[in-house]
Amino acid sequence: MKRLRRLLAIDLNRSALAGVAIVLLVIVLSVLVPLLSPHDPVAATGSPLSAPGGEHLFGTDQLGRDVFTRTFAAGRLDLILALVGVSVPLLVGTFLGAVLGTTRNRLVAWLWLMLIDAINAFPFVVLVIAIVAVVGPGVTGLLIGLAAVNWARYARIARSRALILRNADFVEATRVLGYSRLRVLVRHILPNVYSETVAYGLSDFVIVVLTVSSLSFLGAGINPPTPEWGAMIADGRLYLQAQWWITVFPGLALSLTAIGVALLAHGVSGRYAGEN
Repeated sequence: MKRLRRLLAIDLNRSALAGVAIVLLVIVLSVLVPLLSPHDPVAATGSPLSAPGGEHLFGTDQLGRDVFTRTFAAGRLDLILALVGVSVPLLVGTFLGAVLGTTRNRLVAWLWLMLIDAINAFPFVVLVIAIVAVVGPGVTGLLIGLAAVNWARYARIARSRALILRNADFVEATRVLGYSRLRVLVRHILPNVYSETVAYGLSDFVIVVLTVSSLSFLGAGINPPTPEWGAMIADGRLYLQAQWWITVFPGLALSLTAIGVALLAHGVSGRYAGEN
């Protein structure tokens, strides 16, 4: 329990506090607005291209859909996709990296390291787009693409950390005591490795959110009419000069989320850097 509390603890400095406040604000609005709004996020509820006003706070898009409701419905989807897109690779990559860092089988370690380096050698977004193109656009394609590519980054970090830990004094002591390799890995290596990958995961959350939005902007992500930030920005770019609200408000929500997570990641990374 002590290790778990230490792993999840956050040094609430100014940067982290600001990040937590921004992220919580976006999460609360993304949950409550679609539930409480009288407007359907995927159906026309007003005149097309209406300016922001009393009934439609963010105006309406070219199809008469409420931009306010769609913006935060899109936020809920993007945040869930980013959370899953970070959590699964984090868990899988950290475990594999820790195993590779502690194994004494050079052939197995070399083969896996070649695979990890091969994946990391390509631009992240390009590989995800290629996988989505094969699997097909949509939630399933995005999650498969993110999981298939992103685990290698976490595995690289975890392996580097595990290589250092396996020769540490406390690990050597466990071997003298006769602990099994599995017990050493689970009880002593992984908790110390996860502290590194979790800190990176917060920064990676921003990249994944932007990747999901970028793919939808390019037409390779979420299928319409499902609201998604990148798709909404793409829909509004043709009306940007006159009906700016279609693009600006989803863009502000995306930017605000990225800033909040970046501030939180900066605070947490600073904490771990101070400990090390």
